[in-house]
Amino acid sequence: MNGYTHIVIGGLSAAIPIAISIAEKKLAFDISAQHAYYPLIGMLPALAGSLGPDIDLPNSKGGKAVRLFLKSSITFFGIASLGLAVYLCFIDNLIHPVNVLFPVLTVFVLLCLIRLLLPIAKHRRGTHSGLALLIIMLPILYIIGYMPDTTLTDVLFSIWVGFCIGWISHLLADTFNRKGVPWFYPLDKRHYHIANIVTGSKRERAFRNVCIVVFSAVYLAILLLA
Repeated sequence: MNGYTHIVIGGLSAAIPIAISIAEKKLAFDISAQHAYYPLIGMLPALAGSLGPDIDLPNSKGGKAVRLFLKSSITFFGIASLGLAVYLCFIDNLIHPVNVLFPVLTVFVLLCLIRLLLPIAKHRRGTHSGLALLIIMLPILYIIGYMPDTTLTDVLFSIWVGFCIGWISHLLADTFNRKGVPWFYPLDKRHYHIANIVTGSKRERAFRNVCIVVFSAVYLAILLLA
């Protein structure tokens, strides 16, 4: 699928939690006993995540966009980590570093690792595998299991959940593509697909329109049944 289709489906997917929050009349809803997901915060990361698996194509629109997102995010979280470290060391000794600094530093390190691995990625291989998806989702499990309950942690949690929603939407959309997705790579290098839609074809445009209709029906059902 092309980048436009992925962005549309990623945005449609990320809008489902927004519909749920509207139905429940809340800005956020609990994912675990300690952490809440803010759907509005997760929307932009979801759009970035919807292009995420195509980072193995440096000259594609998705590859360029995600690389720019990574560069900006690494700069932001690097400066934030340094600023928080200085603040905690010299200004405020009452706040435990784990509660503030560690979540930001963890995201910074993870983003740096992703950026370092980009040059060795091959298209429709590692980044499109279920293994890559599990690795991308590990920070969510870590935050749920070990991170303290703070507003900052919830914001980081929402950003990463949104990014993962977009990433998942990309893999699911590409499963309808003729080239398919190597879900079990590297254990199984076969590409699995459930349709033969060619990128840029009329069938892809029809698929995109069908997705818009289906997701709109889902939103309506959520709002009516709440």
